[in-house]
Amino acid sequence: MIDTHSHIIYGIDDGSVSIEESVSMIKKMRNAGYSAIIATPHYIDDTEYRANNKEKQERLELIREKVKESNIDIKLYLGNEVFIGDFIIDKILNKEIYTLNNSDYIMIELPLDEKLNYDLDVIYNLIDKGAKVVLAHPERYRIFKKNYKEVQKYLDMGVLLQGNIDSLSGKYGRDSKKLFIKLLKERKYFILGSDIHTTISKFYDRVNDLKSEAIKLTDENYINQLMVENPSKIINNIIIDGEKVYNI
Repeated sequence: MIDTHSHIIYGIDDGSVSIEESVSMIKKMRNAGYSAIIATPHYIDDTEYRANNKEKQERLELIREKVKESNIDIKLYLGNEVFIGDFIIDKILNKEIYTLNNSDYIMIELPLDEKLNYDLDVIYNLIDKGAKVVLAHPERYRIFKKNYKEVQKYLDMGVLLQGNIDSLSGKYGRDSKKLFIKLLKERKYFILGSDIHTTISKFYDRVNDLKSEAIKLTDENYINQLMVENPSKIINNIIIDGEKVYNI
């Protein structure tokens, strides 16, 4: 499996708090069956969660060294989970925001509990510039839980959905689990991620059971696409469905 959403870089968001915790999290992910992880620290403008690319890269390199010393066989890549705003393109060009493994794919996050008036405009501008927009955990947004038809607006624009597989455990509540199952059964997801934040999470022990449950709800081929094939396409910046992927 390849994880596309994680908070394993220490000291820059609400995820890992130390390099020791980062290594512990990565070891647990490897033991759970992950062969690669994209680190996606939060980037929220005008908050403390806005480490620039240089800082993120330096910390990830230190983590890689510790992981190698610990003989953990796993590949680590860099990205961001970017809270939506009209600053995004400028921040990418100024080397403050990292796309997923420096590809054309960028992970965007919406507010969990409110509807914005400008989010579709921002996404349109990103797509117009050639970005492949990946929307983090849509099953957690109140706007979609209240009105499922809202999801289609994003899909019609070409937005790719990233689900948190732990939603299937009920971690984020009954409504999020219900929406996750609906999106999964209708094959609306493009990738599934862990959204792991700490070493004490129960996720590591239950992810394979969650994967099996997801397969029962759909089929093994589809879940393999979400957890292996499509994440690999992102890492390698591969064209999807014959569409040309342009550089920002």
